[in-house]
Amino acid sequence: KSSTPAPTIQVDHVLTILKEFLRDFVKLRDEGPPREIQDVRDNSKDGEYWEAMTRIIPERTLKLWDALGAALLEYHKVLTRRSELFSEATTLQRQNS
Repeated sequence: KSSTPAPTIQVDHVLTILKEFLRDFVKLRDEGPPREIQDVRDNSKDGEYWEAMTRIIPERTLKLWDALGAALLEYHKVLTRRSELFSEATTLQRQNS
């Protein structure tokens, strides 16, 4: 609960306030969407900026990440095969029980 009291509006003023609100709302709606702001930003160095961004991560780190990614894919294959073999072994144990 808020400690500040809510503003009170006299009953006689409610209709007037609503009419003013609707009049202003209709004006805003009739004006349509806001006009686009003219783009004044200088785009001439954008290419240079993005080219510099490609060199933020050193080549050595990128190669390391590529090698780790490849190793993780191989490890995933090993784990998938182990899971398949485990399922087969479980099935065989049930059959032999």
